[in-house]
Order: sequence, then C-alpha cells, then structure tokens
Amino acid sequence: MKSYKRILVAVDFSVVSEHAAMRAVELAGFYSASLVFLHVVEHFPEHLPHYQMSDKKMDPEEFISDRADIDLQQLCARLGCENAERKVVLTKHSAKGEIMKVIEDNGVDLIVLGSQGRHRLNEILAGSTATGIVRTAPCDVMTVRLSD
Repeated sequence: MKSYKRILVAVDFSVVSEHAAMRAVELAGFYSASLVFLHVVEHFPEHLPHYQMSDKKMDPEEFISDRADIDLQQLCARLGCENAERKVVLTKHSAKGEIMKVIEDNGVDLIVLGSQGRHRLNEILAGSTATGIVRTAPCDVMTVRLSD
C-alpha cells in the first residue's frame, strides 16, 4: 500500500467538506503525513450578505481572505489539527484549476474532498469540481460523501 506524505484537503465549509476534512485528518495521522487545508474563493463575489462585507476601511479581498482563514483556523481547531498548514486562494479562475495548481506546487500525493459542495447550480452547469479533479489530478484522489 502506498504511503502518503503530503495530503491536501479542499474545503468549502459545507457539511460534506467538513466530513472530508475529518477523513483527511485520520489519514494524515495514519500515514504521519503533513496536512494542508485549502479554501478557494472562486470568482470574487460581488453581492455578499452584509455580514460578509468589509467596512470601507478594509480591502474587500483582504477581508474575505482573512475571514476564510479564520474559518479554516476554527475548522482545524475542531478537528484537533491546529498546526496544519492553511491556504486561502482568491481567484477569478475555476476552483479546480487553483486546486490543481496547489497540488502541483506543493508535492501533494493525495487530495481529499467532498463529493458535492455548496455550489449545486454551478455543478449542474459546468460539472463538479470534484469530478474535474478526479479526472485530471496527478495524484490519488479521495472523494468523501455524507453517510445516510
């Protein structure tokens, strides 16, 4: 059986991505692998709810990036892996493309992600991010689904 050294878990803060994160933490412990949490903000949002908007003194992209990093910190704390590496990427490109770039740039040998995320309409129109990664990733991919 292959021994993984660097595991990437892509999260969108949905319930299924949190389950994927739990699985990634288990695998990282089993293989003594390093763990990287990644959140991609795809197509910078132009109409967010007021509680997700920055005040006029702060750059909106910096605000969203900081907020996502706080959410990643909280997720890592819940999962008991506070020292895991965290990355937030804001992009005008696809989440799939950014995830693939992180895989290649960071020597990832396993990616763990949820089988379906928050963006159901986008998945219907363009195909899911998970499906695209499964088809093109240069490393092993584990998709995690919610149990019934």
